[in-house]
Amino acid sequence: MSVATAPAESVDVSAHHYTQLDGLRGLAILLVIVYHFSLEHAAFRGPAPGFFLQLAQAGWMGVDLFFVLSGFLITGILSGTRSKPHYFRNFLARRFLRIWPLYYLSLLVLLVVAPLLLPQVWAGRLQGMQDQQAWFWLYAANWLFAKEGGFSQTAGGYFWSLAVEEQFYVIWPFVVYALSTRMLLRVSFGLLCCSLLLRVVLSAFGVGTGVLYNMTFTHLDGLATGACLSICLRSPELTARVMRALPWVAGVALLGLVGVRLHDHHLFFWGRAMAACGYTLIVALFAALLVLALRDRDGQRLRRFLRSRFMSLCGTYSYALYLVHVPVASLVYPALRKLHLLQDLLGYDAVFLLAGAVAFAISWALAAASWFLIESRILAFKRYFAAPPGPPPGPAGGVPTQMSAAP
Repeated sequence: MSVATAPAESVDVSAHHYTQLDGLRGLAILLVIVYHFSLEHAAFRGPAPGFFLQLAQAGWMGVDLFFVLSGFLITGILSGTRSKPHYFRNFLARRFLRIWPLYYLSLLVLLVVAPLLLPQVWAGRLQGMQDQQAWFWLYAANWLFAKEGGFSQTAGGYFWSLAVEEQFYVIWPFVVYALSTRMLLRVSFGLLCCSLLLRVVLSAFGVGTGVLYNMTFTHLDGLATGACLSICLRSPELTARVMRALPWVAGVALLGLVGVRLHDHHLFFWGRAMAACGYTLIVALFAALLVLALRDRDGQRLRRFLRSRFMSLCGTYSYALYLVHVPVASLVYPALRKLHLLQDLLGYDAVFLLAGAVAFAISWALAAASWFLIESRILAFKRYFAAPPGPPPGPAGGVPTQMSAAP
């Protein structure tokens, strides 16, 4: 059944754990990994990167898919529990249990343990990050990179998105609690529009694209879009409108991204057209993908793909994968490049692919160990901050509160 002819009822995702949302999170982390690993290729940012490297240029968009998922899930969780006791305490405690332990453990390893154990390897790479470490400990790394105009001066650039999400987690519960559902939808849509307009205006005044990419206020598109979807899919009437608009939104967004590619001549986030309007077009496509993933139709290829074992595990391990894959790649790629005999035998591209496979395998092993030894044990404490049982949600349903929105 096509989207255009789908029934008008809302999508009820309150009663089940939808594995396809795990799969979407898995897709997001795979895109990000492909992008960061491709940065190690000598031709990736050159004038002629080749077809596959040009596709990899879009991998950074996986972060915006994370943002859409976070806005969708977190808004649904908050909307469904704001009338229950200990609303703020339960939400914030559960978020902190999910995010803080692994985040601060990563900082501890990078900024304290690694320089002590591997001083020659890490000294030059992490010195800037150590000098600016207060920004990371305070979940403000995105503002550091905005101040610096990009990621070239200080290591740890991938922490920027975690800072944006944490700022959202701290502020959004108060917004949801204070507003009616109708006003919340208006505010969410307003944030989407303001983020787009602010980038367009600042870009016109010559503000650097690295600044626009990192500032919270200019990169709210994904979180705001996810919030809008969460509210709309709780209403049968709004769900019907979303389903009717979906093909048009996706088509316009796709055509817009083609125009962005033609203007910038690449798909990197620092392109002027991409920074001005591309982020909004990207989240529009991901919003359409999220809605399609939730349309639970037997035999749907997208649904089967996202619910596969591999994609589901990628989603489960995505947070740890996000935190470890860059440090792992920064060790593996230089190590294999030093094996000149191997490169002479296999060639540059083959060694590059081999290094990517090794780096992914190591990252996967570390992420799996993190899940079973650390994350799952800490997450068990969430039961002490669960909302008390109450009547089932309204006829439009809600979002699965058991799912994590973090990458």
